[in-house]
Amino acid sequence: MKITTSLSKNIKSKFKRNILNLHEPSIDKVDFKMVQKSLREKEISTYGKYNVLFENKISKYIKGSNLVSTINGTSALHLMLKILGIDEKDEVLVQSLTYISTINSIIYNNAYPHFVEINKHNLGVDLEKLENYLQKNTYQKNNLCFNKKTKKRIRFFLNVYINGLSVNLTKLKIILNKFNIKLIEDAAEALGCFYNKKHLGLFGEGGIFSFNGNKIISTGGGGALYLKSKKLHNLSIKYATNCKTKKGFETEYFDTGFNYRLPSINASLGISQLSKIEIFIKNKKKIFDTYKEIFSDYDEFEILEPLNNLRSNYWLTNIRINKTDKINKNTLLRNFWRSKIFIRQIWKPIHMMNKFKHFPKMNLEETEKIYNTTFSLPSSEFLINS
Repeated sequence: MKITTSLSKNIKSKFKRNILNLHEPSIDKVDFKMVQKSLREKEISTYGKYNVLFENKISKYIKGSNLVSTINGTSALHLMLKILGIDEKDEVLVQSLTYISTINSIIYNNAYPHFVEINKHNLGVDLEKLENYLQKNTYQKNNLCFNKKTKKRIRFFLNVYINGLSVNLTKLKIILNKFNIKLIEDAAEALGCFYNKKHLGLFGEGGIFSFNGNKIISTGGGGALYLKSKKLHNLSIKYATNCKTKKGFETEYFDTGFNYRLPSINASLGISQLSKIEIFIKNKKKIFDTYKEIFSDYDEFEILEPLNNLRSNYWLTNIRINKTDKINKNTLLRNFWRSKIFIRQIWKPIHMMNKFKHFPKMNLEETEKIYNTTFSLPSSEFLINS
C-alpha cells in the first residue's frame, strides 16, 4: 500500500496532471485544418485523393511499397490472411497474449490459432521454447510443416509486436526457415519502430498497421496492409473493394469481397498526423525515460526496455512486478485508479477464455505469469509537455 501510494505521488509530481489516461490522441490545429479541407472538397467517402496521398506518405516513411489503407487494423489482418490463402487446413502460430483481433482474423479464415509461449522481457515469442516445441511436435513433408497431432499445415507464424517492443527477428527468422514456416506480422502497435533500420511489418510475407484513436498516429479508425508480393498486393486491393469489376456501363463482382477501403476524410487526418510522428516518438521516449527514473527507486518493479537494435516508438511504457510477495496486482490497480492514474493490466491471454480453450497450444505457464504481473502506464505523447 505504501509503495503504490508513493509511486502515485511521484508520477503525479513528474507529469503535473490531475488525470492520466492510458493513451489519448494528440490533435492540433494542423489536424483540424487538414480535415476541414477534406470536408470542403467533399473528400469524405471511400477511396479518394487523400487515400492515395496517405498511402504514398506511409510507404515513404516505412520504406516499403505495396500498401493499401483499410478501415481498421482488424480488416487488414483478415484481408492479409485471406490473400495469403490461409484456410481450414491451416494452423497459424501466434501468441495468446494479444488483442482479440489477432486471433479473430485467423478464425475468420476458418483456420486455427496455435498458441506459443512468450518471454517476459519483450512480450514476444520465447525463441528457445519455440524451436524445441516445433522439433518435438511437427514434421515436414513436401517442404511444408505439419502438426503431428492434428495433421494440419503450419505455414505461417503471425508475430505480434506489443506496445512498441520486438523479439530478436534475426533469430526468429532462422528458426522459422528451419521448419519451412513463413513470417507474417501484426505491427498494429509498431508504426515508427525500426529493427536494424528496417521497419517492423516488412520482414515477412505481409504485415499490418493500425491507426485507431489510441495509436501513435490516428485516422480515427483505420489500418493498412503491406504485402511483399506485388501480385498479391494488387489482389488485396480488389478484395478490399468488394471484388468490383467494370463491364461497359455495368458493375459486376468476380468473388465475395469486402468493403474495407479507408474513407478519404480519415486519410486526410492520417496525413497531418504522420507529419508529426517523429515529434511524438521523441516525446514518448522522454516519457519512457521519466518512468525509468521514477521506478529506479523501486526494486519491486522493472521497466520493459526495447532491444538494443530496435528503434522503438515507445507507444506504451510497460512495467512488470518483480516481487509479487510485496505487490498485489489488485491493490496496485485500485490505488493507481483512485489517484486517477489509469494504468492497464496487459491483455488477458486468449487461451484462458472459454471460447478459445480448445485450440492447440504450447505450455503457456510464462504467458499466464506475465499476464498477472505486467501493466501499461499512461503514455500520451503530450504528458511530457504538461
